[in-house]
Amino acid sequence: MEEKILYKIEEREKELVELLRKVIRIPSLTGEEGEAQEFLASYLKNLGMGVSIWEPDIEEIFNTFPEVAQYPSHWEHDLILPYDTLPSYEELVKTGNIKLLNYKNRPNVVGILKGKGGGRSLLLTGHIDNVTVEPKSDWAHDPFGAEVIDGKIYGRGASDMKGGLIASLSAIQSLIEADVPLTGDVIFASAVNEEHSGNGTLSMICKGTTADVAIVAEPSENQIFVATPGDVYWQLTVEGIPRSPGARWEGKEMVGISAIEKLPLAIQSLLKLEEEQNKMKPDPLYGTKNPFSCVIGEVSGGTYTTVTANQCVLRGCMYFAHGLGSVNKIMDQIKEYILKGTQSDSWFEQHPVKTAFLHHRNSSKINKDHPVVEIVYDSTKASSGKYPSVLGSPYCADMDMLVNQGKIPTIIYGPGTIAHAHKANELISIDEYISCVKALALSIYRWCK
Repeated sequence: MEEKILYKIEEREKELVELLRKVIRIPSLTGEEGEAQEFLASYLKNLGMGVSIWEPDIEEIFNTFPEVAQYPSHWEHDLILPYDTLPSYEELVKTGNIKLLNYKNRPNVVGILKGKGGGRSLLLTGHIDNVTVEPKSDWAHDPFGAEVIDGKIYGRGASDMKGGLIASLSAIQSLIEADVPLTGDVIFASAVNEEHSGNGTLSMICKGTTADVAIVAEPSENQIFVATPGDVYWQLTVEGIPRSPGARWEGKEMVGISAIEKLPLAIQSLLKLEEEQNKMKPDPLYGTKNPFSCVIGEVSGGTYTTVTANQCVLRGCMYFAHGLGSVNKIMDQIKEYILKGTQSDSWFEQHPVKTAFLHHRNSSKINKDHPVVEIVYDSTKASSGKYPSVLGSPYCADMDMLVNQGKIPTIIYGPGTIAHAHKANELISIDEYISCVKALALSIYRWCK
């Protein structure tokens, strides 16, 4: 039977490549996922699978998972709302931004291939949304052209993560066409708004989408990830007093204070937190990599060249490995280190740094000896002759919600590399994509038979 499955995939390789190219050609930037989801829903129905389609209910998500629910996001609208502790549905409604940040025409799609009963179920899932293609001038290839050059497909979403999503779909289709009998159910789920939010997957959990185990087909170069880091996106606001050059000094007293000149202490505080956290022993899943990473990504402030800046805003993010604590602990530490790190300057007594947050995710981890790890490992070895590594993921993904909120043992396994995500000329290797289809098909068969 396994030989039959692999033969069916090899027989249909050109079709599988064309299917991925077709999906890449359908733009599905975050906030505009509708057309691609309609295509997938229709495709699943044509395969004879039971299909559910619904638009995520923001209020339901916040009521069910208030600790992790996030504001919806849209690639075109920079309306990420800062919050002190947790975001809330009420605050979103109050701002009026819900008119733009919502899930109208942005449905989740779930297809179920029912087994005969009595077997183990498997959820294959991923996100359909992609980040912006801007700046387009950096692209040497049409972002939605799905050009094939030297065995690689170019286009937005090729690696992150239409390659993995369509590899999952193709694996299921190959089993259907090979008339493989299964006892357990196979669920395919395409979620919206993974980028920045994760609400698509939270909505699936709200609606009862579950399985005995799950595979998130994010780009892992067909390696097995059994852990994900957590993250916190933060925002610091520093105040100043605007004065022109001639009014900056009153005698020997400085009265014009630029918020920009007050930034160094805040920055040093963040870097001190990073330094302290990296004294922790790394998780063996991450080898020698530091467990904590602070990225200072954006700075803006001031209104005119000849006026001291009345305000400066600093934005960035922190990734933290499993074992360093909850996201709430990290958020509290950011506030604590900013407060302590700025105490040496009396300015901050009357003008404390305002710390807010823009996004947060918890870390996740499953036992590397879980049976699903063994199944995928052996299936990869059997289909390609390669021995996948079992590691911790270097990035955050919806695995954390499936593990923490959905209580589903989950791994990440998919084609492509995170190194090509969110950048111009994104690509995926066709050989890696087809290898993933084979490994996933065998994994489904071995788990659900």
